[in-house]
Amino acid sequence: MARNYLNAALADSEEMFLLALRNVAEAHGISKVAAKSSHTRESLYRALSKAGNPRLDTLSSVLNVLGLRWL
Repeated sequence: MARNYLNAALADSEEMFLLALRNVAEAHGISKVAAKSSHTRESLYRALSKAGNPRLDTLSSVLNVLGLRWL
């Protein structure tokens, strides 16, 4: 379900994808996702915000924690 949601958001825009990824991370517990991805909770909120500009390694690590692959 999360994969379909993220794919639809990505088809819309990069901004929507970041917000969708933030929603999925929050649903899984952003603190847990942050700890498993070696990022702080605050940095993930910032990176996945409307004005966020995350690095590829940040996106990759979050998607990996969520059990999703970056293609």
